Amino acid sequence: MRIAIIAPEDDNHTAPVRWALEKAGYEVLCWAGLGWSPEGQASLTLPDNPGIRLASADLQAGDVVWIRRPEPPSLNPAVSEADRKFAQSEYRWFSDSLMYSLELLPVRCINRFSASRMIRNKSVQLVLAQRCGFRVPRTLLSNSPRSVRDFLRDPSPSICKAFFAHIWRGNEDRSVAVTETFELTEDLVPDDEVLTYAPAIYQQRVSKQFDVRVVLLGAAVCSFALYNPKRSIDWRQDVTQGLVRVESIATPLEIEQQVLAFAQKSGITFGSFDFGVDGDGNWWFFEVNEQGQFLWLDEFNPGLHLLEKFLAFLTSQEGAGQETLNARAALFPSWQDYLNSPAPNQVSPDQPPVVPECMSRE
Repeated sequence: MRIAIIAPEDDNHTAPVRWALEKAGYEVLCWAGLGWSPEGQASLTLPDNPGIRLASADLQAGDVVWIRRPEPPSLNPAVSEADRKFAQSEYRWFSDSLMYSLELLPVRCINRFSASRMIRNKSVQLVLAQRCGFRVPRTLLSNSPRSVRDFLRDPSPSICKAFFAHIWRGNEDRSVAVTETFELTEDLVPDDEVLTYAPAIYQQRVSKQFDVRVVLLGAAVCSFALYNPKRSIDWRQDVTQGLVRVESIATPLEIEQQVLAFAQKSGITFGSFDFGVDGDGNWWFFEVNEQGQFLWLDEFNPGLHLLEKFLAFLTSQEGAGQETLNARAALFPSWQDYLNSPAPNQVSPDQPPVVPECMSRE
């Protein structure tokens, strides 16, 4: 079995996963994505015995492909300006063809590209979550001033958040601002024109005791409580300052069943779910990131051993349960072992630290 990781080799999750897999004796192929140079070239052979070659390596039956974070296609700089738009389009279509065609090969994809493209949409997440029985906050996705004002007339507290994380950078690439969830009331709504500058997600605010990050690993569901002394609406900013305490907690049976039902309906086998737990102990679904950052949990609590569990999931038969993953986890080095090795020094200094999505360069 070979593990193919579709991401740059110096990606902040790819590098430690590759290091740990190779330490355990596995062959690992890292491929950043389609590009004009030899390391970015690829071939797809059809229709009999479909096959894919990434750089100089042919994918084989039984391989595992982790579609972590492919880079956008890289265009040959020698292409003339008149042909650039055409070449970009061809590269984009071929890149998608490769990712979708992986599902036709006898390889295991984590996650299938078709599932990942669908589930990254917040509206799809919320509809599926409700159908699976999760508590879902009242939500509006809109760029219509009238709809936004109507939504905020409800007396219950509301929040506003972006569809995806974004960083505004100043001089010398220094971060000047990042998207963050914030409370919004009717009297604080800006002029109608401002509301049309960008769509946003408006949502009922849940009064939380604490947050929970749930990591789906095939048939296993691992839950981690996030205790934030500042009781911030958006805990991710406080994570970057080291203010959040992370502890492993038991997943309620109902929540575990709902997460697995969500996975079945969406087609994903791996992902990071965010929940809030209210004063009555109810779990509220907020969102899921199908390739969300997860090693920061080990960074905050080395006793969790999530890296080893992920590696056990990656190298096990599809559908392996919690007991199997726990038993196989001992085959792999830990996050602390990685930090104590020379390997972290080989990660590009341009890579962000291992933190949640709000600070990643997506």
